[in-house]
Amino acid sequence: MKKIRIILIILICMSFTGCWDKVEIDRRVFVSTIGIDVGKDIEREQELKNFKEDQLFSQRDLDKLKITYSFPDISDFAPNKAVIKGDNMFTVDTYSMEGALGEISSRSSRNVYMEHARLIMLSNDILTYPYTMTEIFDYLERQPKINRKAYVVMTEGKPEDFIKFKPQIDSHIQSYISGLMENSNRNGYVLPVTLNELLMLLTKNGNAIIPSIKIDKEKNELILTGTSIIKNYEFKGKLDPIETLNLEILRGKLKSGIKVVYDEGHPIDFEIDGVNRKIKAHKDGEGSNLVIDIDINLEGTIKSAYFDKKDFDKEKLKELEDSFDKSIEYECSKVVEYLQKEAKVDAIGINDHIEKFNPNIWKKVKDNWEESFSGAQINIKVNTFIRRVGITK
Repeated sequence: MKKIRIILIILICMSFTGCWDKVEIDRRVFVSTIGIDVGKDIEREQELKNFKEDQLFSQRDLDKLKITYSFPDISDFAPNKAVIKGDNMFTVDTYSMEGALGEISSRSSRNVYMEHARLIMLSNDILTYPYTMTEIFDYLERQPKINRKAYVVMTEGKPEDFIKFKPQIDSHIQSYISGLMENSNRNGYVLPVTLNELLMLLTKNGNAIIPSIKIDKEKNELILTGTSIIKNYEFKGKLDPIETLNLEILRGKLKSGIKVVYDEGHPIDFEIDGVNRKIKAHKDGEGSNLVIDIDINLEGTIKSAYFDKKDFDKEKLKELEDSFDKSIEYECSKVVEYLQKEAKVDAIGINDHIEKFNPNIWKKVKDNWEESFSGAQINIKVNTFIRRVGITK
Protein backbone atom coordinates (compact mmCIF):
# COMPACT_ATOMS: atom_id res chain seq x y z
CA MET A 1 0.00 0.00 0.00
CA LYS A 2 2.87 2.34 0.86
CA LYS A 3 4.50 1.70 -2.54
CA ILE A 4 1.26 2.51 -4.35
CA ARG A 5 1.01 5.85 -2.53
CA ILE A 6 4.58 6.74 -3.46
CA ILE A 7 3.95 5.84 -7.11
CA LEU A 8 0.79 7.99 -7.13
CA ILE A 9 2.64 10.96 -5.65
CA ILE A 10 5.37 10.64 -8.30
CA LEU A 11 2.82 10.46 -11.10
CA ILE A 12 0.98 13.52 -9.76
CA CYS A 13 4.24 15.49 -9.55
CA MET A 14 5.15 14.49 -13.11
CA SER A 15 1.80 15.74 -14.38
CA PHE A 16 2.56 19.24 -13.07
CA THR A 17 6.02 19.52 -14.67
CA GLY A 18 7.09 20.50 -18.15
CA CYS A 19 6.62 23.51 -20.36
CA TRP A 20 3.15 24.63 -19.32
CA ASP A 21 2.76 27.32 -21.99
CA LYS A 22 4.04 25.03 -24.77
CA VAL A 23 6.60 27.57 -26.04
CA GLU A 24 10.07 26.18 -26.70
CA ILE A 25 13.01 28.15 -25.36
CA ASP A 26 14.37 28.79 -28.86
CA ARG A 27 11.04 30.44 -29.77
CA ARG A 28 11.36 33.17 -27.13
CA VAL A 29 12.89 36.64 -27.07
CA PHE A 30 14.29 37.10 -23.56
CA VAL A 31 14.12 40.86 -22.92
CA SER A 32 16.94 41.95 -20.61
CA THR A 33 16.64 45.75 -20.77
CA ILE A 34 13.70 48.11 -21.27
CA GLY A 35 14.45 51.70 -22.32
CA ILE A 36 11.72 54.35 -22.04
CA ASP A 37 12.11 57.70 -23.80
CA VAL A 38 9.96 60.52 -25.17
CA GLY A 39 8.27 60.03 -28.53
CA LYS A 40 7.96 62.57 -31.30
CA ASP A 41 4.39 63.48 -30.26
CA ILE A 42 5.01 63.83 -26.52
CA GLU A 43 4.04 67.52 -26.60
CA ARG A 44 0.59 66.51 -27.81
CA GLU A 45 -0.23 64.66 -24.59
CA GLN A 46 -2.28 67.66 -23.49
CA GLU A 47 -4.69 66.98 -26.36
CA LEU A 48 -6.02 63.93 -24.54
CA LYS A 49 -7.05 66.03 -21.56
CA ASN A 50 -9.39 68.02 -23.82
CA PHE A 51 -10.58 65.04 -25.83
CA LYS A 52 -14.36 64.67 -25.95
CA GLU A 53 -16.22 61.40 -26.07
CA ASP A 54 -18.05 62.24 -29.29
CA GLN A 55 -14.78 62.91 -31.15
CA LEU A 56 -13.16 60.25 -33.31
CA PHE A 57 -9.64 59.48 -32.18
CA SER A 58 -7.11 56.84 -33.22
CA GLN A 59 -4.74 55.75 -30.48
CA ARG A 60 -2.01 55.05 -33.04
CA ASP A 61 -1.98 58.67 -34.18
CA LEU A 62 -0.13 59.70 -31.02
CA ASP A 63 3.46 58.49 -30.58
CA LYS A 64 4.12 59.74 -27.06
CA LEU A 65 6.74 57.12 -26.19
CA LYS A 66 9.81 55.58 -27.72
CA ILE A 67 10.35 52.15 -26.19
CA THR A 68 13.46 50.03 -26.73
CA TYR A 69 13.65 46.35 -25.82
CA SER A 70 17.11 44.80 -25.67
CA PHE A 71 17.67 41.04 -25.69
CA PRO A 72 20.65 38.65 -26.05
CA ASP A 73 21.48 37.51 -29.56
CA ILE A 74 21.20 33.71 -29.37
CA SER A 75 21.04 33.12 -33.11
CA ASP A 76 24.35 31.19 -33.05
CA PHE A 77 23.89 29.66 -29.62
CA ALA A 78 24.35 25.89 -29.54
CA PRO A 79 25.41 23.22 -27.01
CA ASN A 80 28.83 23.01 -28.63
CA LYS A 81 29.10 26.81 -28.92
CA ALA A 82 27.76 28.30 -25.71
CA VAL A 83 28.62 31.90 -26.56
CA ILE A 84 26.23 34.84 -26.89
CA LYS A 85 27.61 37.39 -29.35
CA GLY A 86 25.92 40.45 -27.93
CA ASP A 87 22.53 42.15 -27.82
CA ASN A 88 19.85 42.88 -30.37
CA MET A 89 17.02 45.35 -29.88
CA PHE A 90 13.60 46.45 -31.02
CA THR A 91 12.64 50.14 -30.96
CA VAL A 92 9.02 51.27 -31.22
CA ASP A 93 7.27 54.65 -31.36
CA THR A 94 3.93 54.16 -29.69
CA TYR A 95 1.11 55.64 -27.62
CA SER A 96 1.56 53.45 -24.50
CA MET A 97 3.69 50.73 -22.91
CA GLU A 98 1.16 48.04 -23.78
CA GLY A 99 0.95 49.39 -27.32
CA ALA A 100 4.73 48.96 -27.61
CA LEU A 101 4.54 45.35 -26.49
CA GLY A 102 1.74 44.64 -28.95
CA GLU A 103 3.67 46.14 -31.85
CA ILE A 104 6.86 44.26 -30.95
CA SER A 105 4.91 41.01 -30.79
CA SER A 106 3.53 41.67 -34.29
CA ARG A 107 7.05 42.27 -35.64
CA SER A 108 8.76 39.30 -34.02
CA SER A 109 8.53 35.65 -35.00
CA ARG A 110 9.19 34.72 -31.37
CA ASN A 111 7.33 35.19 -28.10
CA VAL A 112 8.42 38.29 -26.16
CA TYR A 113 9.35 37.22 -22.62
CA MET A 114 10.03 39.99 -20.04
CA GLU A 115 10.26 38.09 -16.77
CA HIS A 116 14.06 38.02 -17.04
CA ALA A 117 14.44 41.79 -17.49
CA ARG A 118 17.23 43.06 -15.25
CA LEU A 119 17.27 46.75 -16.08
CA ILE A 120 14.75 49.55 -16.78
CA MET A 121 16.08 52.85 -18.14
CA LEU A 122 14.09 56.08 -17.87
CA SER A 123 15.43 59.02 -19.86
CA ASN A 124 15.84 62.39 -18.17
CA ASP A 125 13.50 63.78 -20.86
CA ILE A 126 10.59 61.43 -20.10
CA LEU A 127 10.86 62.32 -16.41
CA THR A 128 9.85 65.90 -17.24
CA TYR A 129 6.35 64.73 -18.25
CA PRO A 130 4.58 63.68 -15.02
CA TYR A 131 1.24 63.15 -16.80
CA THR A 132 2.80 60.44 -18.98
CA MET A 133 4.98 59.08 -16.17
CA THR A 134 1.89 58.21 -14.13
CA GLU A 135 0.74 56.04 -17.05
CA ILE A 136 4.14 54.34 -17.30
CA PHE A 137 4.38 53.53 -13.60
CA ASP A 138 0.78 52.34 -13.57
CA TYR A 139 1.59 49.91 -16.38
CA LEU A 140 4.75 48.67 -14.62
CA GLU A 141 2.75 48.08 -11.45
CA ARG A 142 -0.07 46.21 -13.19
CA GLN A 143 2.16 44.11 -15.46
CA PRO A 144 2.89 40.80 -13.64
CA LYS A 145 5.32 39.61 -16.29
CA ILE A 146 7.96 42.28 -15.65
CA ASN A 147 10.66 41.33 -13.15
CA ARG A 148 10.09 43.37 -9.95
CA LYS A 149 13.75 42.90 -9.01
CA ALA A 150 14.96 44.74 -12.12
CA TYR A 151 17.07 47.80 -11.34
CA VAL A 152 15.77 51.22 -12.40
CA VAL A 153 18.09 54.04 -13.50
CA MET A 154 17.75 57.47 -15.09
CA THR A 155 19.82 58.06 -18.23
CA GLU A 156 21.27 61.45 -19.08
CA GLY A 157 20.54 60.96 -22.75
CA LYS A 158 18.61 58.49 -24.88
CA PRO A 159 18.29 54.95 -23.42
CA GLU A 160 18.85 53.64 -26.93
CA ASP A 161 22.40 55.05 -26.88
CA PHE A 162 23.12 53.32 -23.58
CA ILE A 163 21.84 49.99 -24.88
CA LYS A 164 24.16 50.32 -27.89
CA PHE A 165 27.12 51.19 -25.64
CA LYS A 166 29.72 48.41 -25.30
CA PRO A 167 31.37 48.32 -21.84
CA GLN A 168 35.01 47.29 -21.66
CA ILE A 169 34.36 44.59 -19.06
CA ASP A 170 30.95 43.11 -19.92
CA SER A 171 29.54 42.47 -23.37
CA HIS A 172 25.99 43.20 -22.18
CA ILE A 173 24.95 46.62 -20.84
CA GLN A 174 22.41 45.17 -18.41
CA SER A 175 25.09 42.95 -16.83
CA TYR A 176 27.45 45.88 -16.47
CA ILE A 177 24.95 48.28 -14.88
CA SER A 178 23.44 45.54 -12.69
CA GLY A 179 26.97 44.78 -11.49
CA LEU A 180 27.46 48.44 -10.57
CA MET A 181 24.23 48.38 -8.57
CA GLU A 182 25.17 45.16 -6.79
CA ASN A 183 28.55 46.63 -5.82
CA SER A 184 26.78 49.07 -3.50
CA ASN A 185 27.94 46.99 -0.52
CA ARG A 186 31.47 48.17 -1.38
CA ASN A 187 30.68 51.51 -3.01
CA GLY A 188 28.62 54.04 -1.09
CA TYR A 189 28.36 56.32 -4.11
CA VAL A 190 25.74 53.97 -5.59
CA LEU A 191 22.15 53.89 -4.36
CA PRO A 192 20.51 50.94 -6.13
CA VAL A 193 16.72 50.91 -6.51
CA THR A 194 14.67 47.98 -7.80
CA LEU A 195 11.36 48.32 -9.61
CA ASN A 196 9.52 46.97 -6.58
CA GLU A 197 11.15 49.52 -4.25
CA LEU A 198 10.44 52.35 -6.67
CA LEU A 199 6.76 51.44 -7.04
CA MET A 200 6.35 51.23 -3.26
CA LEU A 201 7.81 54.73 -2.82
CA LEU A 202 5.72 56.22 -5.62
CA THR A 203 2.52 54.58 -4.41
CA LYS A 204 2.96 56.21 -1.03
CA ASN A 205 3.39 59.85 -2.07
CA GLY A 206 4.63 60.09 -5.66
CA ASN A 207 8.22 60.72 -4.55
CA ALA A 208 11.27 58.52 -5.02
CA ILE A 209 15.02 58.44 -5.68
CA ILE A 210 16.86 56.49 -8.41
CA PRO A 211 20.49 56.36 -9.58
CA SER A 212 21.51 58.29 -12.69
CA ILE A 213 24.08 57.41 -15.35
CA LYS A 214 25.68 59.06 -18.35
CA ILE A 215 28.15 58.27 -21.13
CA ASP A 216 31.45 60.15 -21.12
CA LYS A 217 32.02 60.38 -24.88
CA GLU A 218 35.60 61.64 -24.57
CA LYS A 219 36.70 58.69 -22.41
CA ASN A 220 34.14 56.29 -23.90
CA GLU A 221 33.04 55.32 -20.40
CA LEU A 222 29.71 54.85 -18.69
CA ILE A 223 29.72 56.53 -15.30
CA LEU A 224 27.36 56.92 -12.35
CA THR A 225 26.56 60.58 -11.79
CA GLY A 226 24.65 60.37 -8.52
CA THR A 227 21.01 60.12 -7.50
CA SER A 228 17.97 61.67 -9.18
CA ILE A 229 15.04 62.89 -7.10
CA ILE A 230 11.50 62.30 -8.36
CA LYS A 231 8.72 64.42 -6.91
CA ASN A 232 5.10 63.94 -7.96
CA TYR A 233 6.29 61.65 -10.79
CA GLU A 234 8.61 64.34 -12.17
CA PHE A 235 12.38 64.90 -12.08
CA LYS A 236 13.01 67.48 -9.37
CA GLY A 237 16.73 67.54 -8.68
CA LYS A 238 19.92 65.57 -8.32
CA LEU A 239 22.56 64.63 -5.77
CA ASP A 240 26.14 64.05 -6.89
CA PRO A 241 27.99 60.83 -5.83
CA ILE A 242 29.42 62.34 -2.62
CA GLU A 243 26.02 63.74 -1.65
CA THR A 244 24.55 60.31 -2.41
CA LEU A 245 26.96 58.72 0.09
CA ASN A 246 25.95 61.31 2.70
CA LEU A 247 22.27 60.62 1.98
CA GLU A 248 22.89 56.92 2.63
CA ILE A 249 24.49 57.86 5.96
CA LEU A 250 21.43 59.94 6.85
CA ARG A 251 19.17 57.04 5.86
CA GLY A 252 21.25 54.68 8.02
CA LYS A 253 21.67 52.31 5.07
CA LEU A 254 25.30 52.84 4.07
CA LYS A 255 27.07 49.50 3.76
CA SER A 256 30.53 50.79 2.90
CA GLY A 257 32.07 54.12 1.95
CA ILE A 258 35.21 56.23 2.19
CA LYS A 259 35.48 59.59 3.95
CA VAL A 260 38.65 61.71 4.02
CA VAL A 261 40.12 64.50 6.16
CA TYR A 262 43.54 66.14 5.90
CA ASP A 263 46.14 65.96 8.66
CA GLU A 264 49.32 68.04 8.23
CA GLY A 265 48.49 68.29 4.53
CA HIS A 266 48.11 64.52 4.08
CA PRO A 267 44.80 62.76 3.30
CA ILE A 268 43.54 60.33 5.93
CA ASP A 269 41.11 57.81 4.43
CA PHE A 270 38.48 56.32 6.72
CA GLU A 271 36.45 53.36 5.46
CA ILE A 272 33.00 53.23 7.05
CA ASP A 273 31.74 49.69 7.57
CA GLY A 274 29.03 50.25 10.18
CA VAL A 275 26.23 52.83 10.53
CA ASN A 276 23.69 53.16 13.32
CA ARG A 277 21.11 55.93 12.96
CA LYS A 278 18.60 57.09 15.54
CA ILE A 279 15.86 59.66 14.96
CA LYS A 280 13.93 61.58 17.60
CA ALA A 281 11.02 63.85 16.70
CA HIS A 282 9.25 66.39 18.90
CA LYS A 283 7.60 69.78 18.81
CA ASP A 284 9.46 72.86 20.05
CA GLY A 285 8.44 74.65 23.22
CA GLU A 286 5.63 76.57 21.54
CA GLY A 287 4.49 73.47 19.67
CA SER A 288 4.53 75.09 16.23
CA ASN A 289 7.69 73.79 14.59
CA LEU A 290 8.86 70.22 14.19
CA VAL A 291 12.29 69.37 15.63
CA ILE A 292 14.17 66.34 14.34
CA ASP A 293 17.33 65.03 16.03
CA ILE A 294 19.38 62.61 13.92
CA ASP A 295 22.14 60.83 15.85
CA ILE A 296 24.55 58.83 13.70
CA ASN A 297 27.22 56.45 14.95
CA LEU A 298 29.87 55.43 12.42
CA GLU A 299 32.65 52.92 12.82
CA GLY A 300 35.37 51.73 10.51
CA THR A 301 39.04 51.52 9.63
CA ILE A 302 41.84 53.92 8.78
CA LYS A 303 42.85 52.82 5.28
CA SER A 304 45.68 55.25 4.54
CA ALA A 305 47.65 57.95 6.29
CA TYR A 306 51.30 58.70 5.41
CA PHE A 307 54.37 56.54 5.57
CA ASP A 308 56.52 58.31 8.16
CA LYS A 309 53.64 58.77 10.60
CA LYS A 310 54.13 57.14 13.98
CA ASP A 311 51.52 54.73 15.34
CA PHE A 312 48.29 56.50 16.25
CA ASP A 313 47.92 56.94 20.00
CA LYS A 314 44.60 57.47 21.77
CA GLU A 315 44.95 61.21 21.70
CA LYS A 316 45.62 61.30 17.97
CA LEU A 317 42.77 58.89 17.24
CA LYS A 318 40.38 61.10 19.23
CA GLU A 319 41.58 64.12 17.26
CA LEU A 320 40.91 62.33 13.98
CA GLU A 321 37.49 61.14 15.16
CA ASP A 322 36.55 64.74 16.02
CA SER A 323 37.70 65.87 12.57
CA PHE A 324 35.56 63.22 10.87
CA ASP A 325 32.61 64.15 13.10
CA LYS A 326 32.74 67.80 12.03
CA SER A 327 33.36 67.02 8.36
CA ILE A 328 30.53 64.49 8.02
CA GLU A 329 28.11 66.62 10.05
CA TYR A 330 28.75 69.56 7.70
CA GLU A 331 28.34 67.47 4.53
CA CYS A 332 25.15 65.83 5.80
CA SER A 333 23.71 69.20 6.83
CA LYS A 334 24.24 70.51 3.28
CA VAL A 335 22.29 67.53 1.89
CA VAL A 336 19.47 68.14 4.38
CA GLU A 337 19.42 71.83 3.47
CA TYR A 338 19.07 70.98 -0.23
CA LEU A 339 16.28 68.48 0.42
CA GLN A 340 14.40 70.95 2.62
CA LYS A 341 14.81 74.21 0.73
CA GLU A 342 15.18 73.26 -2.94
CA ALA A 343 13.91 69.74 -3.66
CA LYS A 344 11.39 69.81 -0.76
CA VAL A 345 11.42 66.01 -0.73
CA ASP A 346 11.98 63.84 2.33
CA ALA A 347 14.45 61.36 0.83
CA ILE A 348 15.79 60.50 4.30
CA GLY A 349 12.71 58.61 5.48
CA ILE A 350 11.86 60.86 8.43
CA ASN A 351 8.15 60.60 7.66
CA ASP A 352 8.26 56.79 7.92
CA HIS A 353 9.94 57.02 11.32
CA ILE A 354 7.44 59.54 12.70
CA GLU A 355 4.50 57.53 11.36
CA LYS A 356 5.76 54.38 13.11
CA PHE A 357 7.13 55.74 16.38
CA ASN A 358 5.42 59.12 16.89
CA PRO A 359 1.81 58.59 15.74
CA ASN A 360 0.52 61.57 17.74
CA ILE A 361 2.87 63.93 15.92
CA TRP A 362 2.19 62.23 12.58
CA LYS A 363 -1.55 62.91 12.87
CA LYS A 364 -0.78 66.62 13.06
CA VAL A 365 1.69 66.80 10.16
CA LYS A 366 0.71 64.04 7.69
CA ASP A 367 -1.76 66.18 5.73
CA ASN A 368 0.88 68.83 5.08
CA TRP A 369 4.12 66.87 5.37
CA GLU A 370 6.02 68.75 2.66
CA GLU A 371 5.62 72.06 4.45
CA SER A 372 6.35 70.47 7.85
CA PHE A 373 9.51 68.84 6.52
CA SER A 374 10.73 72.01 4.80
CA GLY A 375 10.23 74.07 7.95
CA ALA A 376 11.52 71.52 10.45
CA GLN A 377 14.61 72.11 12.55
CA ILE A 378 16.88 69.14 11.79
CA ASN A 379 19.85 68.66 14.10
CA ILE A 380 22.59 66.24 13.03
CA LYS A 381 25.04 64.70 15.46
CA VAL A 382 27.78 62.36 14.22
CA ASN A 383 29.96 60.14 16.41
CA THR A 384 32.86 58.45 14.64
CA PHE A 385 34.65 55.46 16.11
CA ILE A 386 37.95 54.36 14.57
CA ARG A 387 38.06 50.66 15.41
CA ARG A 388 41.13 49.63 13.40
CA VAL A 389 44.14 51.37 11.85
CA GLY A 390 45.37 48.57 9.59
CA ILE A 391 48.67 46.70 9.85
CA THR A 392 51.61 48.73 11.14
CA LYS A 393 55.18 47.82 12.06
